[in-house]
Amino acid sequence: MHRALCTLVTLAAATAVMPPPAAAQAVPEAPPRPPMMAGCPTDNLAFHACALQKAKAFTPPRLPNGRPDFQGYWRGRLVQAFSVEGVPDDDPLIKDPIMPWTAAPPEVVEPADRRIPYQPWAAAIGRRGVNFKEYIDPRTTCSTAGVPRLALQDAGQILQPPADDHIVWLHDDHHQFRVIAMGNRPTVGRNVQTWNGVSRGRWEENTLVIETANFNGSAWLDDSGNFYTDSARLTERLTMIDPNTIHYEVTVEDPTVYTRPWKLAWALVRETESGFELIEEACREGERSLGRLREQGAKFYFGAPWRFR
Repeated sequence: MHRALCTLVTLAAATAVMPPPAAAQAVPEAPPRPPMMAGCPTDNLAFHACALQKAKAFTPPRLPNGRPDFQGYWRGRLVQAFSVEGVPDDDPLIKDPIMPWTAAPPEVVEPADRRIPYQPWAAAIGRRGVNFKEYIDPRTTCSTAGVPRLALQDAGQILQPPADDHIVWLHDDHHQFRVIAMGNRPTVGRNVQTWNGVSRGRWEENTLVIETANFNGSAWLDDSGNFYTDSARLTERLTMIDPNTIHYEVTVEDPTVYTRPWKLAWALVRETESGFELIEEACREGERSLGRLREQGAKFYFGAPWRFR
């Protein structure tokens, strides 16, 4: 998703219940999904099932240390930032005159109904509930998009130092980066909490597995206000299925708000444009909407909004 589009899209959740700025511009229409990607269908569920099979037969390029070579620039595909549960064709926000959403399938691939398995009380907070109606999307405040939203928004670069003790994932989104410690490093105490959590990585054959905990619970999953808390634990699995495509899967666990673990999946596609690089996203310097949103009563989100009601 193009940076300018992302900026408009992330404002949509915060402004949907408020009068739009007079100078607001319509969001450009998203390009149609290709019929196939890396030989797989492009509905996320069908892509997920196909990619799992393709990964078994593909031998990825390797670094001198023998690890799969994921280095390069990657961009999320089969993604949209509106709602991880998808946007149906008859969704009213598709006809929004200022910031229309785009119909899209869910990124949720498990459970079978492709809905976040919220506990009943928590569903009223997510799914365009309390968060969407009363709070400003943390990404709109120029905070991080969080995990796994960073892998969905804009481009990123993966670096694998020769020592194989860390993997670095740089993101175009708000200058964010993740340093993923590899191997059996000890975890940190529960009192250490960050926006993007604390990650530990390991290799399972050709799959990079990243387990992340110690979140502060202040990030959203999407523009709809879907969320997890500081009790969450996320397990990402990155597996190359052809030279230019990574199957990205993440399992989300949080017994505070969900009834069971659940999964999202999409593609990361290599950026092959000559001379491509990550550039500055000067969000705070160019931000013009926060003051107005605050004047209209929108609140900053610091996680667990039900505690403040």
